[in-house]
Amino acid sequence: MPRVTVDGTTFYYQQVGAGPDVVLLHGISGNLAIWPLINLMPVLAADFRVTAYDLRGHGYSDTPPSGYTSADMAGDLVNIQRALGLGPMYVLGHSFGGVVALHAAVLYPEAIAGLVLSDPYFPGLRHLETRVGQWSGWQEYKEQANRAGLEVTEEDWFDVGQLFKQAAHLPPERHEMFRKELGLAAMERLTRLAATTCGDDVKAVAGLTEERIRSVRHPSIALYGENSPFLATCRYLEQNLANCRAVLVPDAKHRAHEENPLAYVALVHKHLRELAGLAPLQGRGGAA
Repeated sequence: MPRVTVDGTTFYYQQVGAGPDVVLLHGISGNLAIWPLINLMPVLAADFRVTAYDLRGHGYSDTPPSGYTSADMAGDLVNIQRALGLGPMYVLGHSFGGVVALHAAVLYPEAIAGLVLSDPYFPGLRHLETRVGQWSGWQEYKEQANRAGLEVTEEDWFDVGQLFKQAAHLPPERHEMFRKELGLAAMERLTRLAATTCGDDVKAVAGLTEERIRSVRHPSIALYGENSPFLATCRYLEQNLANCRAVLVPDAKHRAHEENPLAYVALVHKHLRELAGLAPLQGRGGAA
């Protein structure tokens, strides 16, 4: 398996294609496998050199005890870029991966060519999201968590650290509930992160303040599910970033890449080509 070590931490990665560099960042508790599974990497490889890697603490990458803020992970991204000899990157980040991507544009502007921000929620913009508890999918999320033996309340919807700790300390009678609902692999992922500072770090502004978010000038796409709980953030990005366009994925919520993968892949491909100045695809449909 291809691996790269930077600052003492080893990361697993995959790379396909040739052309301008695109880097794909998954969200917290995920891994890079989602991108080939939805066929995104093969599609993009027709026009780009595509690199995806497991974030620290995820997949086949190392799990250091700390270093999980968006600033820390932006440093990982740029160090991996340098180690692999990548040029200026078009970065697609989903959820916290999008926070990392934008933070990299703030801290290392010369390293970033453009951004596709896929449903990120920013701790520095938390004041915008006052209605997440009223989101239509919230009740479904709580019910699934309860079936898995976890306790979730509207007040702690963003406290992923408490979910990590609950998974790591489930009493025996709840182990089977979790296994049936989410699988042992999910328990392993959450338990692994419970031993780190990830739960606290992802809630930290870590220097990515509202002022610094507004300073980003890179060409950007705010790509959100049309039923995402974070549409207030989507609107904010379009209105306050100098060069940002909002695009909605139909029939999707927060995890559009899983909920409507065909539309998601088509939109990502189309808009990355536009960001890179490539000619429009001919004879292909898809959402605008």
